[in-house]
Amino acid sequence: WYRFDVAQYKPEEVTVKTIDNRLLVHAKHEEKTPQRTTFREYNQEFLLPRGTNPEHISSTLSTDGVLTVEAPLPHLAIQQ
Repeated sequence: WYRFDVAQYKPEEVTVKTIDNRLLVHAKHEEKTPQRTTFREYNQEFLLPRGTNPEHISSTLSTDGVLTVEAPLPHLAIQQ
C-alpha cells in the first residue's frame, strides 16, 4: 500500500489512476480572488509491481486527509 498526505486538498481535487504499470496520484487546488489566483498542485508516480492488476487497486481518503492506495500482491511476488 501507499499513503499520501493530501490534507490541503478537497476530495474532488484528488485523482488516482493507472496508466500501464504506473500509479499516478494528482491533486490540484485553485483559489481566485480579485487580486490574485493561487495554484497548489501535487503529483506522485510509482511503478507497480509486475503482475499487479490495475482493476484491483482501491483508494480511500481519511477524514484527516491521508490517501491510502492498496492493491493485492501479484502471485509471483507472493511465491518468492
